[in-house]
Amino acid sequence: MYVFDLDGTLVDSVEAHIAAWLEALKNFGVVKSVEEVKPLMGLPATEIAKALMPARARELAAVKNEIFLSKYLSLVKAYEDAAVLKLLPRPIAVVTSSSGRVARRILQAVGLSQFIDLVVGGDEVPRGKPAPDPLYVVSREFGVSPREMIVVGDSDYDMEMAEAAGAFGVCIARRAPCRGGKRVIHSLYELATASRTHRF
Repeated sequence: MYVFDLDGTLVDSVEAHIAAWLEALKNFGVVKSVEEVKPLMGLPATEIAKALMPARARELAAVKNEIFLSKYLSLVKAYEDAAVLKLLPRPIAVVTSSSGRVARRILQAVGLSQFIDLVVGGDEVPRGKPAPDPLYVVSREFGVSPREMIVVGDSDYDMEMAEAAGAFGVCIARRAPCRGGKRVIHSLYELATASRTHRF
């Protein structure tokens, strides 16, 4: 079974998320730089909010989500190779650090929701990435052991989650070299080839 990260893996959205965080912070009178926010991408939104503004993290995360959906959602695009979802066996899940509500809106907006059978948001589990909890939710939903899952993501957090659950981590090197994962790919289309030849 395939489990995909969303932001930076299926969709080009990281800059849009950063812009929404920066604008949300300004609403609270806090000014941060892109360089301060970017390293936090990949963590659950609640953890990002705690890192940026501990005293009002819950409020910050809520404001950020609304700003993102109202002003930045239209900037998010699916990567061309996300079309591989049409070729892979179902079920397919998305596990993301974004809120489940935001993730589902993104998938609908970019036309990928029809290929996804389950979305698990970072706010829908006791512990988000890099903890293995999201994969346990997928496991319960489909009756599939994490050891039978191929987890595809672009960050260390994705690979750490896969390792912690005993899943097979595949890191897609889009913007930076992958340090983790059992395998590194440079296009999601490589998954279709691997699926046909049983190379995983």
